[in-house]
Amino acid sequence: MGCKTHSFLILFARPLTLFITFGVKADMDFKITPVLNAEQLLDKAFGRASKKTKRGNTPIERKKKTVSAKLNSIAHTIEDTIGRYEDEFPTLEALPEFYREIIDITIGLDDFKRSIGAINWAKRRVKRTMMEAAREVVSEDDLDEIERIRRKAYARTDSFLKQVNGELKFLEAARKKLNSLPDIRTEEPTVVVAGYPNVGKSELVSKISSGKPKIATYPFTTKEVGIGHFYLGYQKCQLLDTPGMLDRPKEERNEIELQAVKAIESLADVIVFLYDPTETCGYPMEKQEKLCQEIKEDMSEIGLIEVENKMDIQESETDRLKISALKEDNLEELKEKIKSILNKRYPVEDIEDDDLEFFTEADEAPSRPFPEFGGEDKEF
Repeated sequence: MGCKTHSFLILFARPLTLFITFGVKADMDFKITPVLNAEQLLDKAFGRASKKTKRGNTPIERKKKTVSAKLNSIAHTIEDTIGRYEDEFPTLEALPEFYREIIDITIGLDDFKRSIGAINWAKRRVKRTMMEAAREVVSEDDLDEIERIRRKAYARTDSFLKQVNGELKFLEAARKKLNSLPDIRTEEPTVVVAGYPNVGKSELVSKISSGKPKIATYPFTTKEVGIGHFYLGYQKCQLLDTPGMLDRPKEERNEIELQAVKAIESLADVIVFLYDPTETCGYPMEKQEKLCQEIKEDMSEIGLIEVENKMDIQESETDRLKISALKEDNLEELKEKIKSILNKRYPVEDIEDDDLEFFTEADEAPSRPFPEFGGEDKEF
């Protein structure tokens, strides 16, 4: 698994020099407008068309112009409305792997593609029907025949949209799910905290990230995901507590949870595996070590830090880093280990590791300078 591309800017003591790598902004803040069902879409299109009237020197000329305007209005309403849905829903090929996995878990990639294809088909059929009907109207001089052409075009439009009513309803349900997803930023360096339940993961996230972590829900777990942030120099990073995913062996996970773990694997740059040597979490150390080994083997390309929590209660004789998230003991050493892995994963030339500071609050981090070509660096 290759590294993500980040905009990594580091401030250091000697004269300011910037080494910049620009990456594609990959956060997904889905904001999709409500998707109308077939009946609602027909009411919208026919309602707008009913207001169209045109003048003419003769009854037949007036009828032709008015019906043509109605047909044109329906074509534009359907095309614009369905086209907006197509534009606002994400283009799957352009999404990061993390979000493709999440969308597959949430709504199903195949069903999503099929639904988008179906409404596109209906949009094109309606437009073609309206154009053909308009051409017939222009060449017709019988009032009754013009009305028959209009009614036929309306009926066909009704049929096309009702054929994709199931897909429209599916997309409305998908919209609600996508709009409710928390905004995890795939372009930000990401640290994932793993370990069995009750080992202190949430406590750790709250102590080494900004303020109280944002709590959000995902469809693949009934438990809440904690999202905290910290800064390495200018670079904002995220810290995730993902209960229900990396907290038990593979054989105990269902298919959706396994897919969720795959999504997390595509996102994580560092995994902090948290042990509870006191075993008050309810899981023996042997079982905790087995889970850590499994994660280490399955995610071998991701930096992993083994940490024993609750040192204020009990310390083992292992070589693992010992901390107390509750008492905030040795957290600075943990931050240094996180910083070291991230700095190696996204190296910046000529920058010493000691020059890279770890900040837990946004107002502590240095403001980002803007390098002008051939000029001085300026704050913005």
